Amino acid sequence: MRSAATKHDALLDLSFIRRANRTVIDRRLFAWPFVVTRSFYLDPERPGCLSVIVQTGSGAVHGEDRLVQRLVLNPGTAVSLTNQGATSVHRAAPAAGATETISLHVAGGASLEYLLEPRILFPDAALCQSVDLDCAKDGSALVVDAFTMHDPRGEARGFRDLESTFCLRRSGSEPLVIDRTRLHRPTADIFRGYLAFGSAFLVLTPSHDLADMQASLTNALGGSRGLYTAVSVLPDSTGLGVRLAAQDLAGIRTAFAHISAVYRQALLSVLSPPMGYSHGLPDRLSERKENRD
Repeated sequence: MRSAATKHDALLDLSFIRRANRTVIDRRLFAWPFVVTRSFYLDPERPGCLSVIVQTGSGAVHGEDRLVQRLVLNPGTAVSLTNQGATSVHRAAPAAGATETISLHVAGGASLEYLLEPRILFPDAALCQSVDLDCAKDGSALVVDAFTMHDPRGEARGFRDLESTFCLRRSGSEPLVIDRTRLHRPTADIFRGYLAFGSAFLVLTPSHDLADMQASLTNALGGSRGLYTAVSVLPDSTGLGVRLAAQDLAGIRTAFAHISAVYRQALLSVLSPPMGYSHGLPDRLSERKENRD
């Protein structure tokens, strides 16, 4: 993991703080191709959660792109970040390849949903991606990733390389999870008829019942036709990991929607309104009014 960007790197550097029970951006730095415009408060159950849509001027990842992202969530913040849509990864010259380095820092009491849209790998595409998540022990995060293949000629030509690494630390500790995927010139037969693949990591606080969440996710995902899924508890009971294989991206997106719903419900079940969640707040206000009367 590189700690700083070079002049050839594209940079997205965002920092979030909590102000007046809402999350706001206090550092917004970006360079081509990244674009960040207005952010929103879209969730009625989480009025303090900031929704951010990262756009790219190029609309794709090209052969020699060097993309660097850093997100810093300070204490008590809540952020849901996604991008503008599925991103094409175009062919790279034989000795070249695109790289993407993503660094996510989640402080105590903060929660992150990092919901990248899937990557579409074109023939001879080469992408090396790394995601490093450092989440405080009392912080929460959901990180998803997915890819599919596409040949405009319909000739089943494959991509050249895909290397993806996810690393999880808690409060700056040694890595608890290192998950790696490496595919070099894969042939269609290794995918066994599946065309889209995804993963999700739900990092949670010790107050959550992981066995119950694992059962809920398994049941929710098990009812989807054409979807293969596996849900497991991460080392040191730090959360859940999910692997997905589907016949198309629609199946992956449906699975991600189920996973997001379980993650959000887990947050709502333990977080109080000052953290940006309004769940149950009107009832408590009514009880206080009745007591005063």
